[in-house]
Amino acid sequence: MTIYSYWQVDVTDAATRSEIGARPRTPTVFRDVRTRAINRYDYYAQIAQAAAQTAFDGVFFPYRPDSDDSQTVAAAIAREVPRLALIPEFPASVGSAVYAAKQAVSFQRLTHGRLGWAIARPADAATRASDGDHVPDGQLVERTEEFLTVARGVHGTRPFSFAGAHFEVQGGGFEAPLNRVAFPRVFLQGEDEATLALSARAADVHLFGAAPAAVLRGRIEQLDALASAQGRSVDYGVIQQVLARETDDEARQDAARAGVAAPAIIGDYDSVAARLGELAGLASITSCWARRLRSRKPIALASMSFPASAR
Repeated sequence: MTIYSYWQVDVTDAATRSEIGARPRTPTVFRDVRTRAINRYDYYAQIAQAAAQTAFDGVFFPYRPDSDDSQTVAAAIAREVPRLALIPEFPASVGSAVYAAKQAVSFQRLTHGRLGWAIARPADAATRASDGDHVPDGQLVERTEEFLTVARGVHGTRPFSFAGAHFEVQGGGFEAPLNRVAFPRVFLQGEDEATLALSARAADVHLFGAAPAAVLRGRIEQLDALASAQGRSVDYGVIQQVLARETDDEARQDAARAGVAAPAIIGDYDSVAARLGELAGLASITSCWARRLRSRKPIALASMSFPASAR
């Protein structure tokens, strides 16, 4: 069994950090030697390099509507961390599924196949409308499935045609060299039956929100059953915030200062390791799926939090 850990780079964290316009005026006794060429993207690169140096397997970039585009941030730092997987999150309303697939294969060629696609959970109707997305709630799962069907179709088949409620392609498909790289692994997320059923049909990895191990166990078994009915298997992961320090008291104090609370895992190194061990133990949960699970590679996503003094 292998556990993969991904550092979460949230572009909204410390929003003014490394922003040129937010630099304070310095006293006349010294000067700020940072040039205007050093900006927020250098900060993202520093975080990714820290993840690489501490043996994380990749970096996850959550989608944030009012901040830097997650795919652009991933592309910008790709060459800074040549070993790490890069998983930007974006909504299925991003636009053309064909052009999204074209961007993905170009990214794969750039990074030697290190891209993953995380499709964001749909926002509420008002937020979607403000982004020009007017697809009704009842059609969001269908739209996501069509988006993935078209993107995979033009990547793997030529000519490719598809006519759905949200996407339509006639005689599409990529030629070499775009069709010579792997399609990115697809990460979907959610806890309700409709999203689990969608993952059973279309995801490579399903991400669950942080929850007690017993709750996650039930959801994983439900996902397994749905995927098995489709003749598929789906890997899974947990988006879990973690704050660890030398002592439990230090961890609690830093968590209070940073506004980190349950369901985050907070404590000294040994207790945090024990809790993460419980999550890792979910990989061997069942009897009827045990044979297949031996070859599966579950994923633990960790959002690491640090107090300002440690930065």
